[in-house]
Amino acid sequence: MQNKIYKVVLLLLCGVLSVGAQSPTEGSWTLEQCIEHALTHNLSLKRQALQANQQELQLRQAKLDRLPNLNSNSSFRTSSGSVRIESTFELVDMTTRDANLGLSSSTPLFEGFTRRNAVHKARTDFEAAKLDVEKAGNDLALGITAMYMQILFDREMLETARAQEETVRLQVEQSEKLVAAGRLPEGSLLEMQALAARESSSVIQLENRLLLSLLDLAQALDLEDVGAFDVVYPEVEELSSEGLQDASSIYALAVGSLPRIAASELRLESSQKQVDIAKGYLWPRLSFNTGWSTYVTRFKGQQNFDFGQSFSDNASQYWGLSLNIPIFNALSARNNIKNARLGVLNAQYSLEQEQQLLRKDIQQAVADAQAAYRQFLAGEAAVNAYREAFRYTEKRYEVGMVNVVDYQVSKTELLNAESDYLQAKYTFLLRSKILDFYQGRPLVL
Repeated sequence: MQNKIYKVVLLLLCGVLSVGAQSPTEGSWTLEQCIEHALTHNLSLKRQALQANQQELQLRQAKLDRLPNLNSNSSFRTSSGSVRIESTFELVDMTTRDANLGLSSSTPLFEGFTRRNAVHKARTDFEAAKLDVEKAGNDLALGITAMYMQILFDREMLETARAQEETVRLQVEQSEKLVAAGRLPEGSLLEMQALAARESSSVIQLENRLLLSLLDLAQALDLEDVGAFDVVYPEVEELSSEGLQDASSIYALAVGSLPRIAASELRLESSQKQVDIAKGYLWPRLSFNTGWSTYVTRFKGQQNFDFGQSFSDNASQYWGLSLNIPIFNALSARNNIKNARLGVLNAQYSLEQEQQLLRKDIQQAVADAQAAYRQFLAGEAAVNAYREAFRYTEKRYEVGMVNVVDYQVSKTELLNAESDYLQAKYTFLLRSKILDFYQGRPLVL
């Protein structure tokens, strides 16, 4: 489910880019700047864009295919052997040199509208390819966003652990005073010092986890210098479940705006044009042809040969119409039509499948947002309760009414509650941003 949610987040984040991103400041990057940098420098995305460029070239070629063609041909040949003399009808052995030159052009007049439909198909394929690039950009932003959110979560967990470490450190100092006053056994001080060591170890582990999360994001951005990389830690807005709409209303807004749906619709249109192209090969094909040619022949030893005059005298021109009527071609045209119609069905099913997946994703996102908000409220209440319980245990420990084991259990329960609360907080934040995106609202952290 996490993968599904993260997929949709990427689509959301395209809206962020429209606000306008600035160049990353040294050391600290915002989410929008990370996404902009990734979309600009990522090699996989650039390769995806090349496929769109190839589709654009195919569109240009389809348009050019409607123009007349023009071809030139020439040849030169030397031959030896018997040659008939036209005046005496004698056969004489001699060497002959022949040169030929010609131009020809053919203009399609009617070909069952195949060329026009090919242009339309190439145009829809190009538009679909551009949407594929947009979707790939969304997928890239998905990974960037997930890493950014992980950094924010790790940062808050580190701050919580440091606060816990400071609390235990103060308790160590208090325990030293109690031991010195004879109100606490020395073993309790040793146990508290061991607990402080564990807290310090936990802080170091969380610091390392935060550094690794920053490294993951820096590497995802393909940065050369990752040592000074850091992100901006924004103030998270107050979380609220107000504004959550039902799934059907959100779906009605999303189905007409997401590139994955638009690309599937264009591929359906392209497959329909492929049927029209296949049908075009059942029609007669009419074209206009014209050309010009000349040749020059010279016999070895021939005197007073005028190359220019011979070139001009032997020139000829032609023009005409050619009609090609398909009668029987092993039923290839009709089988191509059937295959094209199967392609239409496949594209139709693909579109319906994308729409179904989108509907399910939105339904799941709404359910997850509602569940996450309830978990967030429960986590908030649990943290308050465990914090009060720990404060009470802490006071009892200071007067020697509880031992270190009870103190540690209470502290551990508070830390777990705070961890669950932070997890619920960022889970709901993620879900709510997904729903904001579906409804066309700007994404702001």
